[in-house]
Amino acid sequence: MNKVAAVIKNGLVVNVISIADGKQFKSEIHLRNAIDLTGLRAGIGWTYKDGKFIEPPKTQEQLDAELNQLAKAEARSAAEGKLLELGLTTEDLKALLG
Repeated sequence: MNKVAAVIKNGLVVNVISIADGKQFKSEIHLRNAIDLTGLRAGIGWTYKDGKFIEPPKTQEQLDAELNQLAKAEARSAAEGKLLELGLTTEDLKALLG
C-alpha cells in the first residue's frame, strides 16, 4: 500500500504526495520536507506547527454552504415529523422522499 505524505515549505503544506512501498521518491527535497500523513487528516493549505497539522480557516462561502445544508436538513426533518404525525409510515416517507 502506498504511503501519503505532506510536503511542508515554511510551515505550510504545499503538496500531498504518494510514495509507493519499497520505492524511494526521486526528489530528496520532497523526502526531507515530507511528513507522513498515515492516520492523519491534512491537505494543501494546512499549517504544520509544533508537530501538528492545523486546518485553514473556512471561507465565508464554506460557512454559508454549511449553514444552508443545516437549514435544509432541519426543514426536511420537520417535514418528515409532520408527515409521520399525519399517519404516514417510515416506508411511505422513504418512497415519497427517497
